[in-house]
Amino acid sequence: MNAIQSIFRSQSSRGRFALACLSLLLLWLAQPPLKLWPLAMVALVPLLSWIATLTTLCRRDVFAIWAVSACYWMVSLQGIRHAHPIMYVSLILLAAYLGVYVPLFVLLCRRLLRLHLPLALVAPVVWVGLECWRNYFATGISAAMLGHTVVDVPALIQIADLFGSYGVSFLIVSINVAILSILTRITAPDTPWFVPCATGVGLLLATLVYGHHRLGETPTDELATFALIQRSEQVEYQQDARREDEIYRNYAGESIRSLEQSRTAVDVVVWPESMFTGGLPWMMMDTDAIVPPQFPGPPSDFPSAVEGNRRYFLDRTGDVMNLLESANPSHAAPHLVVGCGVVHYGDVPSVYSGMIHVAPVSESSPEVKQWYGKNHLVMFGEYVPLIHAIPGLRSLVPDGLMVTPGDGPTVFEVDGTNVLPLICIETAVERVAVDHLRRLRAEQTPTDVIVTVTNDGWFDDSSVIEHHLRCAQMIAVGTRRPVLSSANNGPTAWIDSCGRVVEGLSIGSNGAVIATPLRDARVSIYSRIGDLPAKGFALLCLMPVLGAAVARVRKGEFKLRPTLL
Repeated sequence: MNAIQSIFRSQSSRGRFALACLSLLLLWLAQPPLKLWPLAMVALVPLLSWIATLTTLCRRDVFAIWAVSACYWMVSLQGIRHAHPIMYVSLILLAAYLGVYVPLFVLLCRRLLRLHLPLALVAPVVWVGLECWRNYFATGISAAMLGHTVVDVPALIQIADLFGSYGVSFLIVSINVAILSILTRITAPDTPWFVPCATGVGLLLATLVYGHHRLGETPTDELATFALIQRSEQVEYQQDARREDEIYRNYAGESIRSLEQSRTAVDVVVWPESMFTGGLPWMMMDTDAIVPPQFPGPPSDFPSAVEGNRRYFLDRTGDVMNLLESANPSHAAPHLVVGCGVVHYGDVPSVYSGMIHVAPVSESSPEVKQWYGKNHLVMFGEYVPLIHAIPGLRSLVPDGLMVTPGDGPTVFEVDGTNVLPLICIETAVERVAVDHLRRLRAEQTPTDVIVTVTNDGWFDDSSVIEHHLRCAQMIAVGTRRPVLSSANNGPTAWIDSCGRVVEGLSIGSNGAVIATPLRDARVSIYSRIGDLPAKGFALLCLMPVLGAAVARVRKGEFKLRPTLL
């Protein structure tokens, strides 16, 4: 008893630092790679224990919390360093930035508690508000949200169709507060405990009831059958044409083998991000396009050169389709929905990380029906902010880091199935999929399934791949649409509209998932209103800062230094 009391009522800086370390250690253990999800229910208890004491907090304490939080993020996302040597710098900067959120959580909670607000309200609101800021600031990132820790418990994540991952995070923080209240009651019998405990237990029970109800609603209408192809191909930012063609041929061979081994006729074959390019992107050209200066021939030859590339692209695609047709159990040529580089020549050349839908119009002439350019790009992975404003920076950045963002969502109509395409990080930033669906719904364009392609071969076999899969699972629940992921190296998975992985491939393996998803007619509240509640919490997080600033101004202290301590 005395040991518990000494731990959770520590007054020293060293003790508070130990509590912060313990919280972040438990949080890391609850996430991939270990995935000990029950620990998430107590991970924040040490941190909350001394937040609730309202003891003096010095700047050294804040720095120490930030340092251990940055280490947590560096370990959690360390896989991004494998992509390119420059990504070591990106990892350090990203961890340093994300590390800010834990000390902000501490400071904002303490400030609001001084207004005599209950911890059972303050802690979940502040945590979710800061997660919302993280999903928007600096382009946003949803990986390793607190709600993602429990994706292996389907009954706990069904509320994501109401509030997204934010709702699950709110629940987990509330449970942590309830457990803290019980522990505090043990060490200090006079401490109020019933309200926070009842709040946490009530939310948990309501979540379980709602979850079991949602899990009992089973769609039955089958959509098209997809072959999700995966290989473990080593990739580099700057690969020669020979290696790109080798990857293309390896994926073609894997697709043929997968259809030969399938007992189900396949309607659509899906290849991961950029794997279909094979050194030859799909090209488009405006009638008044400006010839790029690097074109080696006379400007008059440029249109014929582009047209020659288009013909060769379609001829090569036709060869692959013919082979797939002979291997398909139905002996019909499948559609291709594939990750492919796309180049558009207009006023300036635009290079996209794209997806294209190729339809088997005839035996000798496939047709590119639609294409989609990735809207949300990877900072430091596909573009570098202010690259042209800093002298000499452009020469240090590989050409693969410069990509043009696409413009809005697209729907591929494939054998009666409406496919919403997403690429790579667009499933790791939750709002992208939700915003796409909201926009399409406003245009009265139906969607049946989300197909995402990614190249996570950059990250070797690190836990970043599992974090990416969890993001996709939460999107499936939040949008009530099955998610099909085809990835180089993983995650390749068939996820149903309740967030459950129906079938998936292990990281680093070669093969295919044959998926026949079910049409879900449910329309989630989250896809209607988006993250509006979380944005409200995010604005509430600004109130203590603005209040402190106004107080200083009124006192004549015009140097607006932080006063949250």
